[in-house]
Amino acid sequence: MMLQNIKNRLDVVAVLLVIISVGLIQSSTVLGGDQSLFVVIAQLLDSGKTLYKDLFDYKQPGIFLFYLLAGKTFGWSDIGIHLFELGYWILFSLILFSCIRNYSLFRADYFNSLLPLFIIGAYYGNATIFHLTQLEALINFPLFLIVWLLDRAYKTESGLFVTYLVIGVLIGIVLLSKLVFSPIIFFFLLIHFIFTLKSKDIKYIFVKQIIPLCIGFVIPLSVFLSYIFIHQIENLIVDIYFKIPTSVIALEDQVDPDRLLSSLKWFIKKMLVLLLLAVLGVFLMTKKESHFFSLIIAWGVIGFLVILMQKTSWWSYHFQLLYVPIGVFAAIGLDFVLYHFLQKVKPSTPLIKGFLIVTIVSLVFFNQMNTLWKGAASQNNTRLYSFDYARDDAAKIVQVIKKEDSIFICGNPRMYVLSSHLPELSTNGWILEYYLDYQWDEFYNEFKNKPPTYLFVKNDYDKLIESKHVKLWELMMKEYSEFDSVENGKWYKRI
Repeated sequence: MMLQNIKNRLDVVAVLLVIISVGLIQSSTVLGGDQSLFVVIAQLLDSGKTLYKDLFDYKQPGIFLFYLLAGKTFGWSDIGIHLFELGYWILFSLILFSCIRNYSLFRADYFNSLLPLFIIGAYYGNATIFHLTQLEALINFPLFLIVWLLDRAYKTESGLFVTYLVIGVLIGIVLLSKLVFSPIIFFFLLIHFIFTLKSKDIKYIFVKQIIPLCIGFVIPLSVFLSYIFIHQIENLIVDIYFKIPTSVIALEDQVDPDRLLSSLKWFIKKMLVLLLLAVLGVFLMTKKESHFFSLIIAWGVIGFLVILMQKTSWWSYHFQLLYVPIGVFAAIGLDFVLYHFLQKVKPSTPLIKGFLIVTIVSLVFFNQMNTLWKGAASQNNTRLYSFDYARDDAAKIVQVIKKEDSIFICGNPRMYVLSSHLPELSTNGWILEYYLDYQWDEFYNEFKNKPPTYLFVKNDYDKLIESKHVKLWELMMKEYSEFDSVENGKWYKRI
């Protein structure tokens, strides 16, 4: 028993070292446009600005708070943000180690320790500048906690009030991160209550489950509502949560089936082996863990439908939402394959057995290791200060801009970070293609009343601005002269 415990600890340490290693390799990846925007908004919040009022974005507050915590902990640099994220994944790994040991999922005990590789290892191995530190990946942690706590509450009646209270808090965090995840939460609860009804009545469910869950949900919600009312941004919240999403979804010119196909191709190519193993794992589910497996399957199925719902997006990073269900079932599938393979070959020594296991696991993650290696070795990929087109585009401005100058970017918000100048307009120049008519009017009025010293307009955004609001484009061309032409757009200086 003692030897088994030591072995399990060594397995855990080995897996943690792998995750830390790949996380450190990825920590030198530059922040992409989305991630830079999150940094900018977090910095504005840190300086006392009001969310949505001082810089508008469609996203719910969760991702901005994550970046705020990251920036306050390790600084606002690319490495600082990624190191905080690595700490987040290490914590998730420890939770996985602790939780999965309570289940009978695998024939081999060491797979309890390997599971984080199938989720976090796969994430780091697949991720490029476009995918790192995106919400769809980060949300796997609280969603898994919800699944685990629901399953715990189903199996034991000890500490029910606290358990459902925490579940409610986590649900609040998820929905305040992205409301579109609500169908996943709905089916989690529906499945859980259906299972519970087999042995409990409605009164029990209402008193013991729903009431504490609602209390927990109200906690993060009340904090957010307090912020809303204190800063008097009720109208903006209504727009962000209800008005704008339905309007953006209706923007047919932003629906791109080719983007969906491209994203699917990327995900399938990177995850093909794990997807095949996951299919096998689904067929190997045990009735003993039917409640847990039902929740995980719902996550995969409803999560995929949630991705499809976002028809004006369909970015490849959205598929990161599925890492946990795919990872769990892929681990079960590989456990089955390895068990029968080892039974057949009967390795003569533990050393040979260990070598075979490491080799096969490595082959399973070949795509991930190959992507990681290319990113680490290439001079034209995702490394810090390389493949950073924003750095090249902002090179001249960084040299001439003064502290008292203001800047506005119709394009990559990373240039705010590089120039150490936060935006002074509330308009979000990174997502102009999604702006509605009334937002273009607001953009015009704001730009007219508070013109920046320097203006950047990326390629094709000049045509977009002119087509959406002629008066705004005429104002820009009248009040500004071209300062610098770069690969991805033009810089203008106010006359």
